[in-house]
Amino acid sequence: MARIFLLPGIFPLLLILTQAITAQGAVRGVHASGPLEDSVRISPLAKCASCPTKEEITAPGVGFALEMGYGTAALRLHDGKYQTVARVEGDEAYTSLLRSLAMGPKYREPDNDASPWEKMKYLKERAQRLLNKAMGRPATPQSAVLGDMVSKLRSKTEAALGDGQNVTAAVLSSPEKIRLTSEELNDALDYLEIRNLMAEPDDIGELYAGSAAYAGFGLGLCKNYTDPEACRQEEREFLDDWVIYLDFSDYSLSGTVKRFFLGVRNGVDYYSWIEPGLGLERLKEMEETEYWTAVTAHIHRMVERFGEVVSRLMFTGPSAADPRFEEAVKNAFRQRAGLSDESQIVDRDGGKGQVQDFVFATAKGAAEFAKRRQEVRCVEDEECKPIRNAWLEEGKRQMGLGPQIVLHA
Repeated sequence: MARIFLLPGIFPLLLILTQAITAQGAVRGVHASGPLEDSVRISPLAKCASCPTKEEITAPGVGFALEMGYGTAALRLHDGKYQTVARVEGDEAYTSLLRSLAMGPKYREPDNDASPWEKMKYLKERAQRLLNKAMGRPATPQSAVLGDMVSKLRSKTEAALGDGQNVTAAVLSSPEKIRLTSEELNDALDYLEIRNLMAEPDDIGELYAGSAAYAGFGLGLCKNYTDPEACRQEEREFLDDWVIYLDFSDYSLSGTVKRFFLGVRNGVDYYSWIEPGLGLERLKEMEETEYWTAVTAHIHRMVERFGEVVSRLMFTGPSAADPRFEEAVKNAFRQRAGLSDESQIVDRDGGKGQVQDFVFATAKGAAEFAKRRQEVRCVEDEECKPIRNAWLEEGKRQMGLGPQIVLHA
């Protein structure tokens, strides 16, 4: 009987191995990169077979952000407002995993120059991942840890939504220095039966924290996203924006230099680093002057290389509002013209008389991506516009789910 049972089992294994080999395009070098990897607009769009339903139009976008040491969740409502949902602290397994990924190799897939042995090892691991998923198990120990965090964020989000609403689709962002691949993201989401909206209907890559935060602060977004051509025209008016993006929490300090052109959908990284040893918690173990001198020195190295071209500073993280951190940033720029004035440290106020939300900016950006991706999946006929407008006005009257920040003035 054992022999009869095992023989049929060979065929699924062969199929899985074939899928792993066929999917060798996932090897780095074949991935979409540069402007495509951060795209929020689906293009080209097919023509819609019918007008969207009320549920399709008004469903909020769900955004989850994996951060160093914790995770956050937010909703992008149909009336253009955000609702912050929850911040969930990571357990030891989560914090250890993200630290390991941050300090590990930049790419966890073999590139085109990898040895045959490295490529075969990757294919073997990928076949095992597919087999685990086919058997209803987490694809890898890593995806089990990430999935546990996402599961907690989903539970908080479903409680905020109320009325028995379930989260079945979302966008998940990851730290710039970790850069989870589409496969790693899908492994975590598939186990929870959550659709990855960055992969549907066309897979346009991953969402990283810098682009998510940029969108979360309301930057680089076309207003007419339901009209692809109008959106494209708006994007042509966006100026190049060179950003130094700093994330600061109890767990780490990280920095990225990113250039955005034609809006948030075109974001290219030029430089990125992370220092887990300089999270604010480390201040308990170091002399204060020594600690802040080290923080300033790390930021100053970015300024030395890119200070002359940078047009914007962007902060995220629970510790980014610490006035000592702000002073460290100003000290790093002190020898450079252009950004030494605190008034140019955007996202501290945003010009609206309210302090920006450093903790939830990336989750809000992920929610913005989710809303646009799930709502605009095809080109609608003109007859659909009155339907959309009616539900937009209805949403403005009815949707008030908690503390919110207006996306567009």
